Amino acid sequence: MGRFVQFLWSSLACGVACVASEDCAGADCSDASAVLQHKTKAKGRSTHSHGGRECSKPYPFIWDNDANYDDTLALLYLAHSENLDWKAITIESDGMGTPHGGPTNIAAAASLVGLGDVPIAMGGLSSLSPIATMPLQWRLETDEFFERMFRGGILDETDRAIVDLTAAQLIVKILNESACPVVILTTGPATNVAEALDMDPSIAGNIHGIYMMGSAYGVPGTNNVYDWQMTYNGVKGSCTEDGGQTYTGLSPPLNRSGVVSAIRPECRGVDMTAHGDTEWNVFMDVRAWHMVYGFLKDLPADHVYVLAANATLNMPVTLEEMEEYAATLADPGLRIFVTELAKAFLAAGEAKWWDAQCAVVMDQVLSGLKQGVCSNWFEDKLTSVSLVWRSNLTDGELNPYGSVYDDEDAHAPPIDYCLDGNVTQMWEVYWPMVNQTG
Repeated sequence: MGRFVQFLWSSLACGVACVASEDCAGADCSDASAVLQHKTKAKGRSTHSHGGRECSKPYPFIWDNDANYDDTLALLYLAHSENLDWKAITIESDGMGTPHGGPTNIAAAASLVGLGDVPIAMGGLSSLSPIATMPLQWRLETDEFFERMFRGGILDETDRAIVDLTAAQLIVKILNESACPVVILTTGPATNVAEALDMDPSIAGNIHGIYMMGSAYGVPGTNNVYDWQMTYNGVKGSCTEDGGQTYTGLSPPLNRSGVVSAIRPECRGVDMTAHGDTEWNVFMDVRAWHMVYGFLKDLPADHVYVLAANATLNMPVTLEEMEEYAATLADPGLRIFVTELAKAFLAAGEAKWWDAQCAVVMDQVLSGLKQGVCSNWFEDKLTSVSLVWRSNLTDGELNPYGSVYDDEDAHAPPIDYCLDGNVTQMWEVYWPMVNQTG
C-alpha cells in the first residue's frame, strides 16, 4: 500500500514526463509569471524517476531562511550545488533578520555568489505563535555587520530581486506551477512554509522533499534556548505574555510574590536553561512546526528530513578555524566576508554551523549519500510537536512547549532525524564547494 500511495503522489505531482525542471518533453513547463524568470544554474544533468516519470536534476528549489549568520554560511555552499535549480528565496521576518534588513542582506549575499536574479520574498511580520524572537541587540548587530560589508565594498546594496508577492504566496505559486516536484529547505522558524500550506494544502503533493533545521529531538539535554538569552540589554524578561496582542498600560501590573512588573521575568516566568526542551527555530514558532508536520502527514517516507540540535554540538564556529579556511579561498572579497562574518557571529554568543550543516546534509541526501555529514539517522519516526506551555514547574521538570517527541498517533508524516554529525567530512565538503565563488 505504501508504494501505491507514493505512486499516486508522484503521478499527481509530475503529471507529465520531464527531462528538466525548467524545460520538459511533451509539456509546457514554463513559468506563468516574470517573477519566476531567472537564470538557472544547470551545470550537469542526471535524471531521477518519480513515480515512473522522468524528472531531472537540478531539482526545483526554494530556500526559506531567517537571514542569520549561519543562513549566510549555508548560502555560500548552496549557490554551487548542481542538485538545485533555484526558484525562490523566502525570508522569515520572525527570526534573526529584521523585517527591514533581512531581505536586502540576503539579496546582497545572493548577488555575491551569482544568485542575484533569484526572486526573494518577505514573510509576515509575526510568528504564528509569538513568544520570543532573537534578542533585538543581536538582530540589529546582524544588520550592522551587513552595512559594514556595504561600506567596505565587499557587498553591493540591492533590492532588485525582491518581489511583490509574500513569501507564502510565492511558495504556493511555485509549487502549483512546477511540472516537477520541488525541494524545500527551511532553516528558520518555518512560518512561511506553514502559511503557504495553510493557504493551499494541495501543494504538499508537489514536494520532492523538505529539509528542516531545528528541534531538540532524540537526545535529552540538547535544549538550546537559555535563560541568559532572555535578558536583553540588561532587562530580564523577554517573552510576550499575550502573543500578538498589545499591552496598553491600562491594566494593572503583575504582582509576583511582591515583585511588581509588566511581564513575568525570564520567559513567562520559566528559566529556559533549567526547564527548556526545545531549540530556537522551533521555539520562535512552535505552531508553524506543528502545522507543517500536520499538513505533510500524508507524505510517504523519505520526504521529510530534520537536522536536530544534537547533530550540531560538535560543530562550533571558531574564529581560528574560520580564518584558517578563509585564507584558502580564491576570491579575496569572499575571504574578508567569511572572516568578518565569523567575528560578528561569535559576538552574538553561541555559534554553531546549524543551517550550513543542514544545507550540506540536504545536498548529500539529494546526491544519494545519506551517510555523510550526517553520521546517524533515526529514520521513519512518527513524532509530534508540543503546543503545551507550563509555567509552574518543579526542579528537573521540563516545559513541554516546543518539544518534539515520539508519538504513534502523531498527526505527521514519517520523518528522518539526523542526530549526529561528522565534523571532518563537513570541512572536506563545505570549503571546496564555497571556493567556487568568483
